[in-house]
Amino acid sequence: MVPSIRNADKLSARELDAEIRRLTAVVREGKATPEELGSGTFTLNNYGVFGVDGSAAIINYPEVAILGVGRIMDKPWVVDGELAVRKVTELTLTFDHRVCDGGTAAGFLRFVADASENPQGLLAEL
Repeated sequence: MVPSIRNADKLSARELDAEIRRLTAVVREGKATPEELGSGTFTLNNYGVFGVDGSAAIINYPEVAILGVGRIMDKPWVVDGELAVRKVTELTLTFDHRVCDGGTAAGFLRFVADASENPQGLLAEL
C-alpha cells in the first residue's frame, strides 16, 4: 500500500511529517480510501529495509518519477585523498522523459544526494 500525500509541495516539513504519520496509521488500520492510495505523481521508496541496495523501479501512470533509497552500509570511501569507512547508500531515480529532461532529473538527484550528505545545508535552503 502506497499512500498519496496531496499537495506535498505546499506543506512545511512539520505538516508533511504529520500527514505521513496520519496516512501510515490509516493504511495500517485498513481504512485508507482509494483517493488516499492512488493518483500519486512521485513515489519515494525505501528499498533498504529489505536489504536491497537499489532497483530499476517502474513508474505507474499518473506517476512521473520514483526515487529509491537503498540500504545504508559501511563501505571504504576516499575522503580528502585518504581511505576511510563511511556510511553509503545508493539512490535510484526512474522518471518519465515526456515530463522531465534527463539533465533536470540528474540535477534533482544531485540535490537529494547533497542534502543527504549535508543536511544542515538543506535546512538553510528551507
